Amino acid sequence: MKKSTLIIAIVLGVTAISFAFYTTSEVAFTRSVDEDNQSQLNYLNFNVVSPAPIMDTADYNQAFDDNIQKFLKRWDIKGASVAVMKDNKLIYSKGYGLTNIKTQEAVKTQHLFRIASASKLVTAITIMKMVDDGIIDLEENVFGEDGIFAHFNEIKDSKHSQIKVKHLLNHKGGWSWRDGDFMFQASKIKRIMNLEGPPTDDDIIEFVLKHRRLRYRPGTQYAYSNFGYMLLGKIIEQKTGTTYENYVVNNILEPNGIYGMRISGNYEWERRPFEVHYYNHPGAYQFESYDGNYQSVEKPYGGSDINTLGAAGGWIANASQLVKLVSLVDPNNAYQLLSEESREMMVSGNRYTDAFGWKGARGENYWRTGTLAGSACFINRKDDGYTYAVILNSSVWMGHRFNRYIKWMMDKSITKLDHDQLNLFYQNHNSFSILPIAI
Repeated sequence: MKKSTLIIAIVLGVTAISFAFYTTSEVAFTRSVDEDNQSQLNYLNFNVVSPAPIMDTADYNQAFDDNIQKFLKRWDIKGASVAVMKDNKLIYSKGYGLTNIKTQEAVKTQHLFRIASASKLVTAITIMKMVDDGIIDLEENVFGEDGIFAHFNEIKDSKHSQIKVKHLLNHKGGWSWRDGDFMFQASKIKRIMNLEGPPTDDDIIEFVLKHRRLRYRPGTQYAYSNFGYMLLGKIIEQKTGTTYENYVVNNILEPNGIYGMRISGNYEWERRPFEVHYYNHPGAYQFESYDGNYQSVEKPYGGSDINTLGAAGGWIANASQLVKLVSLVDPNNAYQLLSEESREMMVSGNRYTDAFGWKGARGENYWRTGTLAGSACFINRKDDGYTYAVILNSSVWMGHRFNRYIKWMMDKSITKLDHDQLNLFYQNHNSFSILPIAI
């Protein structure tokens, strides 16, 4: 075969494979290299990414939109993704504001936002599906000789060997915030562990086991733990032999029609296709970058290791994807991803904080929050059949307490909607397009 013929055959083959991957509707996307940031050239992402479908509401509700716009203006929020579901039908989905104040690009429904700790809901659902499939047992020990991570054998506090998988799901592993949040102590861990670079997830685990004691006996006290959910991501990897992100995408999200969700990068030049820009609140301090490479950075870009946070707070998504995820575990939905036992276990317990993945559950009301510098997320599943998700690309000075204002605004706004609208999940959004490999 001639060389030119071989080259043509290879090109046609790659093109055919690309066509097969993309069946959902997206505009073609190529991220340009920022002229003033050549370091973006160091981050090349060659992963094939199935794009998110466009689910823009066809008939806009002016009263609803006005409420959202007033809210964004009042709090100086640059952009938002909002979706409302009624009885597991997507009845409203829209982007508001701007993805980037420099380019003035408007937010559309396919744009992706950091969802911060709402990532824990993704992780918990994945764990419970693996429990249903017999891959994981909630009673398995995490550490110790018979633990999932038996290879971490240098342990300061023997009580670590009493931690079970179920304790990680509802923040009862025994750690306390009196020791700080291990997932945001990169410089301290680097110094104590004498590391050359920023700590990896394995370095953080080793640090905690070698240098920290448990404040409570596992299973007895609630203490919110990002570290515990990072461990759940590592458990998924240990049990499946693939990365946490790949397993969730290929076994939970895409098989159920949720396309485009990915783990975020840390710096601005590591943004994923369709990912928005993030804006900290006015007057926010700058910090040394998590990896020590920059003396002063804006907190949303380099202030924290979002990628390593991963299963605890690293996902990017849009609002319609999040309500679709909730529908998979909604007890009133005809389709159920999980067994009844696993689904009920996620929202049961003696206290609202006993919930798995959810921030809390009371009766038929479940909610999930997420807050990082430059982003905020609120998901609310209500007992009247409404579920909504709001994701913002800007943060405010009050941090996680801002979620109550999002709730008040949305509970008022959804009364303006016509819940008899067609289900946007099942509209014909398919049109042929190719998402190029991009940097």
